[in-house]
Amino acid sequence: MRGAALCGALTLSVALATATPAPAQDSPKRDALDWLAGEPMTLLDWGIARLRGDLEGAAADAAAAGRSTLGRSGVFYRPQDRKIVGYASFVEPVANRTDAVCVELFARVASALLHGAPQGSGGASWYLESLFGHEARTATRPQDLGEQMADRVALQITIGARPAAAFEDTRRVVCTGRLDSPPTGLALRIEG
Repeated sequence: MRGAALCGALTLSVALATATPAPAQDSPKRDALDWLAGEPMTLLDWGIARLRGDLEGAAADAAAAGRSTLGRSGVFYRPQDRKIVGYASFVEPVANRTDAVCVELFARVASALLHGAPQGSGGASWYLESLFGHEARTATRPQDLGEQMADRVALQITIGARPAAAFEDTRRVVCTGRLDSPPTGLALRIEG
């Protein structure tokens, strides 16, 4: 009897030992700089970085020309609809938060971005092709690269309150469009 109990206890302890998972081994930490150095930079990345730099200057110039205050500007990629959005937020008093002021700021920023591009309907396409393309014109490069990019890059201008006052003063006007959109082609939205 004693042998049977001992054999049963031994079987139970072996079963418990094999059923308990082994402690997880720590995987080696990946060094951030090594990872970054190994990642390739695409023409999409490069174009977004260049657009961000140009937009920062264009928004600052537009703010100075109109006596507005630039809140922030930037560029991001929206993978869900494959759009690149350049944005600039301006601080304006309530009386200046109108469709007309938003459209005027949009025109100033877009004009500053396209400064130096050929005048006319192809200016935005030319500018965006120069930002997102490279000098090598291979057979795989889309023939209409600039026009495709003009369709995929949106500029969004927002005028509102200072960030510290945004909870109490919620009125904002947002206008969005292509870089070459006429004033009537902008999507306007008023919030608050």
